[in-house]
Amino acid sequence: MSLAAPRVMSRRDRIIYVLVGLSAWLNGAIGFKLGGRVLFESGPLVTVLVAIVIAVLVCAVLRGTMGWRKADPSQAVTIAVIMALPGLFGETVRQLVFTAATGLPLAASPTFSAVIFFGNAVLLAYALIIASADRRSSVDDDDRAGHVGGGV
Repeated sequence: MSLAAPRVMSRRDRIIYVLVGLSAWLNGAIGFKLGGRVLFESGPLVTVLVAIVIAVLVCAVLRGTMGWRKADPSQAVTIAVIMALPGLFGETVRQLVFTAATGLPLAASPTFSAVIFFGNAVLLAYALIIASADRRSSVDDDDRAGHVGGGV
């Protein structure tokens, strides 16, 4: 980690993060429409596995996109929020027309929503971990360089 200030996120980068988040949500929406019955009506073990896979995938998308855009790790939380927002807004609409949008009975909505919330919560937690690890490494770098801050 360099001691230079992180570069300011450009408008282009923000648009790319929104589009990546939107495309991730759309891919999930189509996948759930096609295979939702199998995923959400096969018992709790399958639901837990689906939630874990979704969480891993969204974290991989965050990490991959940040690497592609050469984003500073200190911006991970901001980037995760930017990427998650299109899907969260999309989920609001999908919940209003749940049965038509997913092909699932309305009774599956709480389980479906829990999986979506879990994936978003893990994404944000992972972004916090990335940003925190970056801050810790910056402090360690400062300590090794003899730039120990402190008071009297």
